[in-house]
Amino acid sequence: MGKCTWILLLTHILRASGQIELSPTPCNDKAVEKLSKLALTYINEDRTEGYKFALNRISNVHLHAQGPAGNVYYLLLDVLETKCHVRSPKPWKRCDVRPFMETQISGNCNTTILHTAKGYSYLYSYDCTLVPDPPEKLQQTCPACPLLLPVDSPQAVHAAGLTLHKFNTQSTLPSSLALQNLTRASVQSGPVPATFVEYTVQECREGYVGMCVPTDNSGDPSGFCKGAVYGAIGQTDVDVSCEIFHPQGIDVFHDLTPPRPPTMPEVPVFVPNVPIIIPSYPTAPPPLLEEPQPQPFDPSVLVDPTCIFPNPPIPNRSPSSSSESLESQETPVSPGVPDSSSEELGAGVARPPFNFRYRPLRRRRQALVTAKPPHTPVFLAEFPSSPSPFRSCPGFSRYTTV
Repeated sequence: MGKCTWILLLTHILRASGQIELSPTPCNDKAVEKLSKLALTYINEDRTEGYKFALNRISNVHLHAQGPAGNVYYLLLDVLETKCHVRSPKPWKRCDVRPFMETQISGNCNTTILHTAKGYSYLYSYDCTLVPDPPEKLQQTCPACPLLLPVDSPQAVHAAGLTLHKFNTQSTLPSSLALQNLTRASVQSGPVPATFVEYTVQECREGYVGMCVPTDNSGDPSGFCKGAVYGAIGQTDVDVSCEIFHPQGIDVFHDLTPPRPPTMPEVPVFVPNVPIIIPSYPTAPPPLLEEPQPQPFDPSVLVDPTCIFPNPPIPNRSPSSSSESLESQETPVSPGVPDSSSEELGAGVARPPFNFRYRPLRRRRQALVTAKPPHTPVFLAEFPSSPSPFRSCPGFSRYTTV
């Protein structure tokens, strides 16, 4: 029994020591605001369907400081849907937020972002949940405002076809556009019946005029269109506008014929009959004979002076003569070799080459290079949901909601 108690106590201590400590952060912190906008930019770039999100406010922030691995921020962001499609090149800060008269769609995003010690930021994960405003709430504020309509309803599909047909008939583009996906539809009952649609389009093959079927519905859209059909059946007024994301014909390949040289009639060239004068040059004069020159005197040839002026006999001297005279008498002089140094004789002296550099034979000691283990950040499996103790959380709202 006591052994089991010790095991349970040890397990509890290990869990307590391994628990991750999160520090709450104010929502009005400058670094948090910058990371929130950057995270929303990454989210909009990663999404492929729907509309871009705009940041409304920062609701909660948790910071997990991990030393050399960086800081992990857990951001709870309140977002609103804009009128820009996710494929639009316009940044989300320049997109208009959908007003409440058109049924706002709002929600929040659980965002995890890593900020390294070197100053780089990476979006680790995000989970966004958005819902439209209740129609009852909208009707209380604006009874004549349009209400959302299912995108697959026959009324929405018919309105999209009418608006796209009008755009293709009035367009100056080299090819027609085909309906890809309906993204939003709404209907208005009064004072004038109207149907509003928004959809993405794709290019038809070049030279095709009229309605066509897109080659690949899963591909990137070529543009985004907004249309409206006013009036009853038979007496309708159609209004449409489209935004083309990229110029048409960029990825269209044509079979081009190889270039040919221009075929022009040959013009005859008239050459006058003029005699060609070849210049004559005088013959070269005979080479001059070199006169024999006397052989120059070579001072390096040594001459034995003893042959010209023989040494006189050495008389006997007294013992009191100097040691230098005795040494000169005892040292024999070889015939033909003067008593001079090697420098006077012009002997070769060993000199280092011009490109000589001192190279130590002993190699210098080098410090052992050990690869440092990379610092891996740790992320929580569950997004933290504890409330923030700061009064700045949640932050101020940038837009007005119903």
